[in-house]
Amino acid sequence: MENFDAILNSPSHLYYTALPFSPSSSWLHEYYTAGLLQIFKVVRGLPAEWGMCSRTVLLNSGPWTLSYWNNTVAVGSEDTDILILDAITGSQMAVLPGHTDAVRSLTFSSNGMLLVSGSHDKTVKLWDVQTGGVIKTFHGHTGRVYSVSISADCTIIVSGSEDMTVHLWEIEKGECHHIIRHWFAVPCTRFSPTSSQFLVSTTSGAVQCWDTDGHEVGSMSTGYDVNFSPDGTQFISYTKDGVIVQDICQHACNANRKAEIKISKSSTNPQQSTKTSPLRAHSLPLNPFLL
Repeated sequence: MENFDAILNSPSHLYYTALPFSPSSSWLHEYYTAGLLQIFKVVRGLPAEWGMCSRTVLLNSGPWTLSYWNNTVAVGSEDTDILILDAITGSQMAVLPGHTDAVRSLTFSSNGMLLVSGSHDKTVKLWDVQTGGVIKTFHGHTGRVYSVSISADCTIIVSGSEDMTVHLWEIEKGECHHIIRHWFAVPCTRFSPTSSQFLVSTTSGAVQCWDTDGHEVGSMSTGYDVNFSPDGTQFISYTKDGVIVQDICQHACNANRKAEIKISKSSTNPQQSTKTSPLRAHSLPLNPFLL
């Protein structure tokens, strides 16, 4: 499929001469068997089935992040532009310029109308997918932005950064209303796909759960990159020992306990946690199931 564009833009006889190389079990091979014998026959090395890769798209620079929604793929890379691709044909649908450094993280909203990006230029941007325009740019991080996520109701964006903070941004106001401080950089933040009030972050091998007021929910556990199940009842992470699956109810049952951080309130500054946990990955309790 690397030569798809050349075939697409060439005379039809190229299709015909390529037919003998179609997999032996494909309908193309079966339907055109009689005609194929009149051209030539591949006697060795013919695959039985199509490969898993349906299309290869060549990029100008290595991709850092991908996000998918309804046959649309957003690609962020060392290049400052965001590419929007058709997942079926691989064709480029749009280019979103705006960042001034590598795009590290991308995520579509639940309805596919919005796209959030985080960049090494220390900004978070909210895009209108239909028009390709920037709706808002969020400033506040003092280090590269590593991870972004958007709540299911499209009202809050969460971002994690090299500056050892998690920022919670109100989309309507375009402002940060909570800052959660950590001891290390925050490479991963994720909103629950079903609860707009529940999110997780990871830092130095620790997984922590939060509500959108910046309060820690439930107990801390080990793990690195985190993703939720589609129904939002579980999340998965990994450690050097394997893959970990956790039930959200393990944290929900502890949601009423007093948070281990204090949130300072100010009329002029975002609320910030005044206490951070010094625990490292090796000292964290391992509560979930190890697969």
